[in-house]
Amino acid sequence: MKQRSAIKTDLFADEHHRKKIDSLGDPLADIESHIDFAALAAEVDEVAPRPVSAQGGRPPYPTETMVRILVLKRLYNLSDEQMEYQLLDRMSYKRFCGLANATNVPD
Repeated sequence: MKQRSAIKTDLFADEHHRKKIDSLGDPLADIESHIDFAALAAEVDEVAPRPVSAQGGRPPYPTETMVRILVLKRLYNLSDEQMEYQLLDRMSYKRFCGLANATNVPD
């Protein structure tokens, strides 16, 4: 006889988790509602433009994504290695940085 368990499996578990986090009040969503990251990224690009290189290599991550990562690093006092781990591990960080469906994160 199969033992009963409170654990449920579902193909849409990630979607259920996202809705639950949103209903509990995601602090990163609050930050996002107060800061215009697109405008901040435009200011960063104006002050420190990225060099344009047509010689190949890995393309850079968008400035807005990197600004969001820097905000998280400063807010939670994370090192580069810890930030990379958290981006791989925490769905809320991925969503905040615009990397929810990305297969790679900045290292």
